[in-house]
Amino acid sequence: MGTESHDRAQTTARVALAVAMVGSLAAMFQAGRRQPSIVLIVLFTGWVASPFAGLALADARSMRWPPYVRHALQRLSVVVAGASLAVYGANAVTPLSAKGAFIFLVVPGVTWALSAIVLALAAKRSR
Repeated sequence: MGTESHDRAQTTARVALAVAMVGSLAAMFQAGRRQPSIVLIVLFTGWVASPFAGLALADARSMRWPPYVRHALQRLSVVVAGASLAVYGANAVTPLSAKGAFIFLVVPGVTWALSAIVLALAAKRSR
């Protein structure tokens, strides 16, 4: 991947993560608008934002990583951003579970697991 192409992919991934984090948190705040516990809201905010922050941190530290792994991180970031917004958006239209918080517990956990698997496989393949 050329430098210009890499820069474009990296910018796309960063913008996608930022937009998805804001959108995901907005969906969470909307779903929890009647939640009286500030502590619970703070915990959910950290949990929902954590995959986006983790991928952004990985991106910031990826300059020394092999190009294949950096490229996988960029693609993963865009996929995670799109999938998260799609799931949270669908949940806003038609709740996916009787318990409103369920989806906001599951999606970040699945995202962390998927990210670990994809990046581990990319690192193994790049060797």
